[in-house]
Amino acid sequence: MTESIRDELAQLTLALCNIPSQTCHEAEIATWIQHRCVAAAGAQAVRRIGHSVICEPFARDARPGEPTVALVGHSDTVKCADHQDYAIRDGRVYGCGASDMKGGVAVMLSLLDRWRTLERARPVWIFYDGEEGPAEGNGLGPVLESGILPPIDFAFILEPTDRGLQPGCMGLLHAAVTIHGTRAHSARPWQGENALYKSIPLLQRLRDFGRREVRVGDLVFFEVIVATQAATFNSRNVVPDVVELNVNFRFAPGNTAERAEAELRALVGRDGDVRITDTAPAGDVHADHPLIVDWCRAEGLKVLPKQAWTDVARFTTHGIPAVNFGPGETGQAHQANEWASIDSLEHCYGALRRWFAR
Repeated sequence: MTESIRDELAQLTLALCNIPSQTCHEAEIATWIQHRCVAAAGAQAVRRIGHSVICEPFARDARPGEPTVALVGHSDTVKCADHQDYAIRDGRVYGCGASDMKGGVAVMLSLLDRWRTLERARPVWIFYDGEEGPAEGNGLGPVLESGILPPIDFAFILEPTDRGLQPGCMGLLHAAVTIHGTRAHSARPWQGENALYKSIPLLQRLRDFGRREVRVGDLVFFEVIVATQAATFNSRNVVPDVVELNVNFRFAPGNTAERAEAELRALVGRDGDVRITDTAPAGDVHADHPLIVDWCRAEGLKVLPKQAWTDVARFTTHGIPAVNFGPGETGQAHQANEWASIDSLEHCYGALRRWFAR
């Protein structure tokens, strides 16, 4: 790979990171991406749905018999850390979302700039919003349901994958679990029943759940149920009569949100009331798909489980095989002072260029 490509990918990643795009605030970056797509492929190839941008440079009757392959990336980020660097140094690009997943968007745009040189398949580029928020706000859903896409045979989701391939993904469920007590003055706590203390048995069961191994083919996923938030709604001199926990259940491919909900309700039992606030399905595993199996072997890609949720699930739910393959480091996602290595940008770009050349 030439040094100019490395520099291009690094500079493009930094430019994307410098555009604030926290979930629900993607208008500016969507317009920026739209202008890039128009410059690369022409206005006739670009469509926009809300803050999602779709680019289809090849005519639909071009390359008969070739598969239609989507390159997919989200433009939003979580709330950025207070002390986030924005720089290129020491072989890394620092910026909010550098690994998750503006590095992937940069690779997509660099490939789009060279779409005429891609010799295989009919690629379609999908840039979408709202991935880091609740499932109902995810911009990919309206894109897939809009009817404007051609029939897609396979999708690469450019989430960070540590220079490997990560098929499938975990499903997720969020629930508000309410534990009830009896309110009292904090100077006379014996007159009440402290909901904080009543939550301890449930918290201990959640702690002791640990992780549960689920094997899918050669891949091992870990199911977890974890409390992530706790809140009371009383003054500080009042024994709380209510504690609300947010409980997050990550379930493996093959499991369903319905079974996960039933298991969570059984785990909570009579200790609390359960209200489901968000769910998303697990993604099917397509590690041995014929469009990628030889390429994986030729590239020497490690095939690893995706121990998180991604929009692989949204594609496989629509019957479209998909895998995670993108630049960046999974351990950097959502971290303070996030970065992506330039080596990972180069690796992903080169591997996808070779896929389109095979």
